[in-house]
Amino acid sequence: MNHKILLFEELSLNSHPALQAQLYDGWLLRFANGYTNRANSVNPLYPSSLPPEKKLAFCENIYASQGLPPCFKLTEASPSGLDELLSARGYEVVTLTTVMGTRLRYFPTGDCVLTSYADDAWLDSYFAFTRCAGSAKMMTMKQILQNIQSPMLCGRIVKNGVSVACGMCVTERGYAGLLNIVVDAPQRGKGYGREICQSLLAAAGRLGAHTAYLQVVSNNVAAVKLYKKLGFEDAYRYWYRVKKNAV
Repeated sequence: MNHKILLFEELSLNSHPALQAQLYDGWLLRFANGYTNRANSVNPLYPSSLPPEKKLAFCENIYASQGLPPCFKLTEASPSGLDELLSARGYEVVTLTTVMGTRLRYFPTGDCVLTSYADDAWLDSYFAFTRCAGSAKMMTMKQILQNIQSPMLCGRIVKNGVSVACGMCVTERGYAGLLNIVVDAPQRGKGYGREICQSLLAAAGRLGAHTAYLQVVSNNVAAVKLYKKLGFEDAYRYWYRVKKNAV
């Protein structure tokens, strides 16, 4: 696999860990009660020796045993022919995503409350802004955050005592990964998305990070425009192949 893609893939997997993971002949299988494709997918990261058809059958069986549809995360550096094989087996493409990166420079810190973990105020804001409902989903998200082993920063933009935006940053090997950036719907268009990103990147720089990266759904025009204004450039793309109605 391309060295840069492999680096960003490993960093992003660590910043959003699964609850369980299993290595199978170079493929990383991740499980997290079905919460997010990122934490419940097969990641073909490393060289393998077994026939892909045999590996595909193994993955389908193990995901079915957990009541999950089989899902593969593919990049431009995934094994040759795998995307075509999955397509022929009825796997559909979902969530085309762009990975972007930038060298860190000076960023101003806004009206941001920062913590080194996801405290109750941050969690309440995130769940409210994302309209996340259901105790099972909320519990899984909390467990994922608790499983992060690298230094993390959780930030909230607070205006007049009220949280209007929140986000996270996880630092590893000098790289700062932005994730879970969300602005409360009624507060959008006021620059709070930019403010939370700048605040988190400034804090990551103080922790020694030299490069930042993020993942954004490719058709999210407003988010892509914001990140480009912050200096981010496209690095590569990834997508999921999901076999629907498999469970």
